Amino acid sequence: MTHSEIATPLRGFFEQHLLAQRGLSGHTVLAYRDTLKLFLEFVGQQQRKTCTALTLADLTADRVRDFLDYLERVRKNSVPTRNARLAAIHAFFNYLASIDPRHLAQVQAILAVPFKRHSHHVVEYLERDEVLKIFAGIDGRTLLGRRDDALLRLLYNTGMRAQELVDLDVNHLRFSRPHTVLIHGKGRKERTCPLWKETISALKAYLQKRGVRLDDATPLFTNREGNRITRFGVRYIIAHRVSVAANSCPSLLTRRVTPHTIRHTTAMHLLQSNIDLNMIRSWLGHTSIETTNGYVEIDLEMKRKTLQSAEKLIPAQSNRKCSWRDDDKLMSWLAKL
Repeated sequence: MTHSEIATPLRGFFEQHLLAQRGLSGHTVLAYRDTLKLFLEFVGQQQRKTCTALTLADLTADRVRDFLDYLERVRKNSVPTRNARLAAIHAFFNYLASIDPRHLAQVQAILAVPFKRHSHHVVEYLERDEVLKIFAGIDGRTLLGRRDDALLRLLYNTGMRAQELVDLDVNHLRFSRPHTVLIHGKGRKERTCPLWKETISALKAYLQKRGVRLDDATPLFTNREGNRITRFGVRYIIAHRVSVAANSCPSLLTRRVTPHTIRHTTAMHLLQSNIDLNMIRSWLGHTSIETTNGYVEIDLEMKRKTLQSAEKLIPAQSNRKCSWRDDDKLMSWLAKL
């Protein structure tokens, strides 16, 4: 491999390393592809070259730092997104070092580019009355109304991610008892989540309106054109239904509700219903219990109850007045009489 070749290691990285060796999911591979595409386009603009004219020598640590700065300043990417892009770049150069040690010094300089620390905001979730207002504002007499009602009920019931919802087919649902849904989660991990009776009823009503059989291998939720709904479509549906509910629930006006907000809401309401943390972890598909423990930190109601319990450990202040026997001067005067 000559010093100018980029195509060969790039192809090996995607076809051999990511897919054949590591077996990463298609979504992860696409995320890596988008990162390297953006990076090569950025370097090409800086070097005033086309992507096909770039060499490995053009991909320096300084170019990586400039690219990360560009993501934040120009593309307005968040710090977590910036760090995800850097992780993809690190992965490619780690692979490059393994197949061609001649670039080891260059790779070490790029791997030394650090991830950026960022503040962790308090997770937002909806109160129960806000959830009820959202469902109350949906007209179930239309096909789109039934779809949105079923979609939001399934999201709230399971706490699944938007992509997990989008990937669902009708035959992933079990409509006989026990009612469950098979979810294909991150990292190709599958999990089964129980469904409430109200969720199953809403899904049946929607599929009946569509004329779809309950065992068909067809997308569960579709758009107006009949195609599988996208993550952006799910975000739009949630934003639309929240804006409608805000007319009767002013507190929703200050909320930025996303599919992940519904996921956090599910976790918090399960926690407030005294569901075991391990059960919630399994319900949401968390890899580590530490992720689930984070919801305990944001439950103000639980903190208030804990504070009330702690107050009982502190002895109450005595209202008993001081006895005259505790007055040393008085006792000394009496002793001299």
